[in-house]
Amino acid sequence: MMREGRIVTRAVAADMANPRFEDARCRILIVRLSPYRDIEVSYSHLVLFDESRRALPDAFIDFAFLPPLQDRKTLTALSRPWFFGRASGKSPAEFDIILISCAFTLELINLPWLHSQSGISPSRGERLRAPTVPLLFLGGSSTVTAGSLLKMEKDEVLESLVDAFFFGEGEGRVQDIVQLASNGLQGGAPKSTILTEIASEVEGFWPCASQFTAMRALSRQRPLPLVSPLVLNGENAGHTKLAITAGCSGHCAFCLEGWDRRPYREKSLQELSEAALALKRATGASDVELFSYNFNMHHEILDLIPTMGRYFFRVSLMSQRLDILAKNPELLSAEFAAGKRSFTLGIEGISERLRQYYYKGISGAQIWSAVSSILKQKARELKLFFIISGFENDADLNELGAFCGEMARFRDEMHSTTRIIVSAGYLVRLPFTPLQFAPLSHDRAVLERIVSRFEALCAENNLEFRLASSFEDYWVDQLLSIAGPLAHDWLSACPEHGFVYDVHVPRAALKSLDECLIKTSDFSMLLEEKPGDYRPCFSFVESESHWNLLRAHYERSVKYLHEQTKLNTLQRQKSDLEGEAPVRPPAQFSKEADARRALALIAAQEESKAHFPHIFVKVSEDDALAFSTEAYECAWLVRTLSALVPNAERALFNCRQVLPHDQWTNVFPNATAPHFGLSGEKFFALYGPDVAILEKIVAHASKHSVSGSPALLESIEQANMPPITETCMLLCTISGMSGGRLASILRSWLDTQNLHFTLNSTENGHEFHISKSSSSKKSVLFVQYHTYSSNIELRVRVGKRANMQTFADLLHKEFPNEEILFRIEGWA
Repeated sequence: MMREGRIVTRAVAADMANPRFEDARCRILIVRLSPYRDIEVSYSHLVLFDESRRALPDAFIDFAFLPPLQDRKTLTALSRPWFFGRASGKSPAEFDIILISCAFTLELINLPWLHSQSGISPSRGERLRAPTVPLLFLGGSSTVTAGSLLKMEKDEVLESLVDAFFFGEGEGRVQDIVQLASNGLQGGAPKSTILTEIASEVEGFWPCASQFTAMRALSRQRPLPLVSPLVLNGENAGHTKLAITAGCSGHCAFCLEGWDRRPYREKSLQELSEAALALKRATGASDVELFSYNFNMHHEILDLIPTMGRYFFRVSLMSQRLDILAKNPELLSAEFAAGKRSFTLGIEGISERLRQYYYKGISGAQIWSAVSSILKQKARELKLFFIISGFENDADLNELGAFCGEMARFRDEMHSTTRIIVSAGYLVRLPFTPLQFAPLSHDRAVLERIVSRFEALCAENNLEFRLASSFEDYWVDQLLSIAGPLAHDWLSACPEHGFVYDVHVPRAALKSLDECLIKTSDFSMLLEEKPGDYRPCFSFVESESHWNLLRAHYERSVKYLHEQTKLNTLQRQKSDLEGEAPVRPPAQFSKEADARRALALIAAQEESKAHFPHIFVKVSEDDALAFSTEAYECAWLVRTLSALVPNAERALFNCRQVLPHDQWTNVFPNATAPHFGLSGEKFFALYGPDVAILEKIVAHASKHSVSGSPALLESIEQANMPPITETCMLLCTISGMSGGRLASILRSWLDTQNLHFTLNSTENGHEFHISKSSSSKKSVLFVQYHTYSSNIELRVRVGKRANMQTFADLLHKEFPNEEILFRIEGWA
């Protein structure tokens, strides 16, 4: 059992609808290169699952994630690969197709471990010649920075850690890729032929061969909301995302997303309203995030917030543009009305000069307008993010100091309790952005002096300071992003050196990568300013006119930096962006009456939700729900009721587990505790605007059932209130163990809790009679087991001081492959 918990429980597996692994037409493994805890709220792996399932209903589709450190140690001790199918338990080598999602460059450090531990050759040529080795395809938001996966010589591809790359948006195209690949494999076609066919049919697909090129693929209906995502078991299972925009019209000099995901597009309010209801029904989520690089760019955002509020208990508003917030004060009022109390603003440059260099397009007046407004309204938290380039001088730092001082004074004048966190990160000059031409900032002493001054300025003004990444993380990220194939040998050898990326890069990795690149003849060129004809790896993805555009933007940025040009605004010329249709100025709300109406509606919704009535329900759930997080169970119950009762998703807004509750935490560890599953009788509170409708939903659901995940609901009934409980009766069914061995384990467990007992024989079993003095400890009150031909049924009545985790650990030690599941039979 993994310490991080079961991401794919039996309940999740039921929703995945996989055939038997051996019977599947095709076996697909979706790989994320980071631990699940870090990417749970991401949804690129869910898009890949949805696309693959639509294309291949009879395929076995599975997920693999990098395990956290303790689990990696355990797997290594068991000689098992770190990356394995979480539903099947199978090694990556046993699949036909592996789809790898790369969210950021540093994740690539973990990719060679997929090969080294699974017996998959790192050589593309060897893989293509071996018919039983899976095809490896890589895509994701950082595909264009993944050039280090290639080994090249004179523009010829010699080797690659993957068999093909996909550039762009996969919605609609991943279906075609897996369909063509599966058909080719089923027909026995050579892998090289399969790759060639996909490249000829699917835009954005590049088969790692110099004779091919590919253009960025854009979704045909961008943004294409994912309205029926698979819900995996995790702490954020009640959270979902709805894509409201694609791309960004900002085009900051450092930002890959703005350039790689252009042009900017948005979904209409009507389309999003329809998608939201379907999303609520499919996920049972109580919280929806309006997914966008900058949500406040959407022209109908003031209407969009209350529209989403009609279906979801919480509407999460994350990343937004500061200048739009400053120009539209009603937006901030709407965000406060919607319950937002924590704000993150990307200022980036510490001075006007640096912001112009970054082509950020925000003025000091706009920054102060947004910051002061947030402080006036006494937000709980304000996070300000800056980028350190290495070009910061005393004048820039003095400007930052003046801003910090004024902000601190204003907070005091307003008697604001807002927590202000100032965060800074080092500037990574990414390929496919204007700053790809810039010299790299590699003098650690210079950067750390700037950081030291930055931190001191914050301390002088009682502001919290955080450095977003270490120098090691920054420099390895920078080199891998820009060096491309020059770093291939180093990347391939990461398993040999023990280098893993998990939150941070190992310190030794930086020295090792530097030493590797210094040996190459082109390394010095990478450190310096690049000429106008410089092209990064995968340059064929963009047109020559686009590279010229990036160069023009870069030269403009350098002019701002060196000439210290003072401009009130940066006028963005959208017409010179290829493929960019004219876009209205974002989020301009000209009708004050409409804004007031939207604000009143948002405020009324939040007031109503704060006082939503609730009903209690007693639920008997299937054992497949064991090992689920509370968040997963609550979302499961809402979507189950939505499947059983038409339109229930319109009336159910929130769900909370009320029994087992906090007083039972020590008895029942959470779902991430190893070796312990809990199912059976539980109590929940359902929230909505109308109690009568909630009662009708429960009454209707109690009389009906459907196939699939809702069938895991064995029974449901309304309860006046959750019972006041002192004890709980548990049933544990154990296979493959003798009664004598179980009795020995039970003795050890009871002894660890200092409980006195006598052992009495019963028909086909034994009963541990707990002494009266020990029963008063509210730990274990009753233990009895019966032995049958195929298993043992153990019943235990426990109080709030029992330690079931210790018992589960003792069982697991004896039978490490046995699933240990306790079913709640009743409360008293």
